[in-house]
Amino acid sequence: MLRGRISTRIDDKGRLKVPSAFRAHIEAEYGPALYMTSLSPTGEYVRLYPLKVWEAIEEKLRGVPQMNQSRKSFEMTTSYWGQLVEFDAQGRVVIPPPLREAAGASAEVDVLGLQNCLDIWNSDRLRSKVLSDGLNDTHLTDLAALGI
Repeated sequence: MLRGRISTRIDDKGRLKVPSAFRAHIEAEYGPALYMTSLSPTGEYVRLYPLKVWEAIEEKLRGVPQMNQSRKSFEMTTSYWGQLVEFDAQGRVVIPPPLREAAGASAEVDVLGLQNCLDIWNSDRLRSKVLSDGLNDTHLTDLAALGI
């Protein structure tokens, strides 16, 4: 399982060296193929799915009518930012320039393990997001109602 936060850097060529603990789990559990996208219409952050996880999401989407607005918006956003990628020999992935620029992912970034995928955030942007939109009492109440 992918969990926790690891700070790292993106080099001048836009390559992210995926932290070894995350990379080892992904390669062992899912293989080297990945789908890189963002769930944010503005590309606020990068989402990195093992391709097998992404394909399971696509399979679920096939069960939703094509004219469903939520499906259309999800597919439009994830396709706009999306690209198939693989780890290189050094365990790096290239973040395409448009997504890298939108996410502000040019130097220091935080990689978050979210069970079966990774989020890559500009470190300053993530800290601001956690402080402004992070976990609150309403979220805790909602999660308690779900048994968490």
